[in-house]
Formats: sequence, C-alpha cells, structure tokens
Amino acid sequence: MRVRLLLWYDDTASFAENSMPGYTDALVDPIVHPEQFALQVKSGGDPYGNSERHAYCKAWWKKYLPGGADSNTGWTGNPNLQIMLRGIDRDITSDDINTMLNLDPEEKVMPSHEKRGIEAHIAGSEYDLLTKHPTHHQKPVLIDYAAPDEGSHAVGYVMGLNSITDYWDTKEHLIDEGSLRETASDGTIKDEIKHDYQSDTGKHTWFRSEDSMMQQIHGGKYQSLIPYQDYACRIEGDALGALHQNFENGWNAVAPQAWKTTASDTDPLPSKIISPVIQELNKDWRYQHRRSVSQVQIVRTQPVEQDKTIKKLYFQATNWAYNYIYIENQYFFYPEFARHLKECREKFCDKYAEVCGKAGKTLQQMPALYLFIVIPLPEEKGMVPRTFETLAELGAGDEGMPGQAGHVDKRGDPDDSGNFVLDRASVEELQAQFGLNVSVARLCTSGLVGGKLAYREIYIHSKLMIIDDVFVTLGSANINQRSMSVDSEMNIAATDPNDVADLRRRIFNLHSGDQISGDGGRNAMPDVFKDWNKRMNDNYIAMAEGDAKLVGHLMPFMDKRKTSTMYASLDTNPSSDNPAIPQTMLA
Repeated sequence: MRVRLLLWYDDTASFAENSMPGYTDALVDPIVHPEQFALQVKSGGDPYGNSERHAYCKAWWKKYLPGGADSNTGWTGNPNLQIMLRGIDRDITSDDINTMLNLDPEEKVMPSHEKRGIEAHIAGSEYDLLTKHPTHHQKPVLIDYAAPDEGSHAVGYVMGLNSITDYWDTKEHLIDEGSLRETASDGTIKDEIKHDYQSDTGKHTWFRSEDSMMQQIHGGKYQSLIPYQDYACRIEGDALGALHQNFENGWNAVAPQAWKTTASDTDPLPSKIISPVIQELNKDWRYQHRRSVSQVQIVRTQPVEQDKTIKKLYFQATNWAYNYIYIENQYFFYPEFARHLKECREKFCDKYAEVCGKAGKTLQQMPALYLFIVIPLPEEKGMVPRTFETLAELGAGDEGMPGQAGHVDKRGDPDDSGNFVLDRASVEELQAQFGLNVSVARLCTSGLVGGKLAYREIYIHSKLMIIDDVFVTLGSANINQRSMSVDSEMNIAATDPNDVADLRRRIFNLHSGDQISGDGGRNAMPDVFKDWNKRMNDNYIAMAEGDAKLVGHLMPFMDKRKTSTMYASLDTNPSSDNPAIPQTMLA
C-alpha cells in the first residue's frame, strides 16, 4: 500500500497555526529560525498536556521527514510513504489573488487597507493578510482510486476538519471527563477562559484571577481541549474523479520528477468506480437509466486555476431558497453574502407583489423565509468587526454584538471601505419588510467538572449549508472573503430530498436534545423556528442561573467585545494562540 500526503506548509503561518503537531511546535533554533522561534514562544510551546503524545509526534516527523521543510525532497525513508509540503509563493500568487478578487463573481467590497490598533500594524491590514498569507485549505481524502482493482473499492471524503487528532470529538460533546479529545496544557485552558470571559462580559482580563473569571462564566478546570463540531462527507461513484484530478494537479506541481504521475484531467474514470447503491439499483430495470442516486458537484476556490465555483454555488443556491436556509459555519464575516440574501428576498417580495397582488393578496400573506445561523464566538478579536457587519446586515448585530454596536455608533465614521453599517435594520424590520426571519445561535455543552456544574462552548468548525430539505453543501470553505476568493478550498454540493432531509433532522435533534426533529415543510416551519428560539433562550436562562444542565446545545449568540482592529485571519484554532481542540459528525 502506498500513502501520499500533500500538506500545506508556510514558513511563518504553519508555526503560528501549528498545522503539523510534533513538527511546527518542536522548538527550532532561535538563531537559524528567529521568526518561527518567536511564534512558538508566543504560543507557549507545546499546547498539549500529554508529553508522551507530543514525543511520539516529534519522533514521527524526525523519522519520516528527515530533511525537514527546507529540503522538501519528499524522501521519508519509507518507499511506500511519500510526503510533499506545498505553500503558496507570495511573490507569484499576489497577482493571482488580485485577479480572483475581481473575477466573476467579483468582490463587491474589497478588503480594507486600514490599520487601526497595534495588532493590525504588526500583523498587517485585512488586505495584507489576504494577499501575503493565502493558504491551501482543502481537506479531501481519496482511497483506492484505481488500485488494486480498477476502483472497485474506491471511496473519498470531503471534510471540514483537519487531519490531526486535535479535531476529534464525538457528537455528544462531553464537557471534559470521558471525552476522546486530546489533553490540553494549562496555558491552552487559561487562554480559553480568558477568551470566554472577554466575550461574555466585554471586559479586559487585566489583573483578574483565573478563578474569578471562571466563576463569572460558570466554567471549570478542564483537562481536555474544547469540544468541536464538524462534518465529513463520504463519497462514492463518479464524483471521485474530481477529487483525483484536484489531488494529482496539486501533487505534480510540487513533487520531484521521480514521484510525478502521468495523470491528466482527461483521464477516464477507472472502470469499476461505481457506488454499491448504484450497483443494486442497476439490477432493477426501473432505475437502469439513472447514473447516480444524488446529483453531486465538487466545487472549489483555487486561485492558481482562477476557480471561484464555491462562491458561485453559495450565491446561486440561496437564490432559490423559498422556505429555510440553515447555515453552520466557523466564520460568518462576509457582509456581501448577507446583502445578497436580502437582495434575493427583496426580489421575491417584488415578484410576489406583482403576481399575487393581482389575486388580492398582500405582503403580509407572503410566505416567510427562515434563516438559521449557527456560529461560534470569533476566536480572534480582529474578526469581531466583520462578524458584526455581517450580522448587522441581517438585523442581528445590535442584539448579538452589543459592544461592537455601541463602538460603531460612537465612532461614527466608516472605514476606507465604508463597512461599519451605521444604518441598521432590526430583525423585526426585516421580518416586516421582507418576511425574513433570522435566528443566530452558538453551541454550548454542560456537565460536572470537579464536582460542580459547568458550561463550555462547543467550537463550531463546520462549513455547512442546507436549503429547503433538498440541497446541501459542506467542505472546507468558510463564509468569508478568504474562502471565497483567496485560499484553495473544496466543497461538495448535492441535491437529494431524502438524504438532505434526513441530515437536517439529525442535526436539529443533535442541537436541541432530541426536542426538535424539524420539518422542512412550509406549514411546519413557523413552529420549528419558534421552538428553536425557545430552546436557545431556555438554555441561556439555565446557564445564567448556573443550576441546571442544558437540553441540547443551542444558545443565543452573544459577544460583547468591541474593537477597531480588523484583519482576515487564517483558519486558526479557537480561544488561544495555541492549537487546540474538535468533533466530527459524518453526513
């Protein structure tokens, strides 16, 4: 068996994100690598509380990447294991990225060049981080595509989670003891508590003890990394061809000559790649004319090939939403997308008035559109402004981010891109004007920690959207400008009423503690939406009083921080400069 690993690596960003545990967190020589050493010291070194695990990871990289990233020959000492590290050459792809920003569908709001605050002057503006630090962010896996038997056992995965154990969890999201998550270091837990305290109170952590902050947020002295929510999609059949082409193109661009393959985009599928489900259906004459059960498309953001099909997909799919849109995403700071949702609804209202008005119907009788948004607290303060702007476009900024709302109103002047949303509609106004009902939630879990009831955020690393029980997309792309135009990304999109409806029911049950299975039908959705918000609010009361476990995981989104610092961060782990934390649910 041969294993090929194509891994993103950057001399700076990989050490900041610790994308290769055991390699990027193994302390480097401060003389030879001063920048990487400074990043490691800043992040506190080893983020784990498991020295045996860390030693194993360091020994593995030393054995299988003996030349390190500097040589990048791919030689591992094992003929059946091939490892290639790839980055994005900044001098070459800055032009590619500028082209991508203007490529159809072009960015209607360009990244800001503004630098406000000390952090922004050190890290760079939003534009600087987008153009100077693009990443390879795709997370596909492909197994037995051709070998050993012309693809008869071929299977692939398109995922949101990274392939490291930091991102392991179960759908139960146990608060701490008994979880499968990695053991965290004391520094990682302290950073998590500080982050949650600042978000919950809007206050600084200066001169505050860890115990006092922990008491304020009803937290605990955790041993494990933070719970994680994420998804992966198993793929069989024709769509594997797109995964194969994507991998081979990336591999051949960086591999040494001896490891390059002859793969081409025009290569036919291996003859035996066909889903077992299809094989069964093909035995029935009624289905012999069908090539697949679901309509599936692999979409990407790929600056090198000027591919923006993920953005096209998101904007086109939401054009057709008529009943509900469910969005669960790690990042939700893309004001252009929020404006697009409102524009789609406005066009629907105009057409409804034109057509149904002739039949004597009013806008008050127009079917509503329900928008469910599930996002985490932004892990970096520099993400607060764009997250606020996006939520404010949907009427949820003032309630969900009151600190930033007050900050914007007090400051009064927009930035150089005019993006501070001074004139904001409320949720009620959007509901009355467009029939757009918006709910914004985050996820938390509860349980005993040290004999006391505690509450802890579930970090959402998901990149999922479901529409009307018929359409789903998931993968690596966040809802931000970086994922839509800059980083290399991969999503799968599918239409299948049976599977999509089942997935939505499983998710609603998971988040509500089996109280809301959900019904994708138009008649039932008002009650589903009402029950969803009630479950959020009941859990909020339970956590505020600190005397009852949560039912499910739904919690109203609330972040009280405020800042003028704005930048487009890399896809980092939450609550810390250290790598930390995760969960996976198979779709």
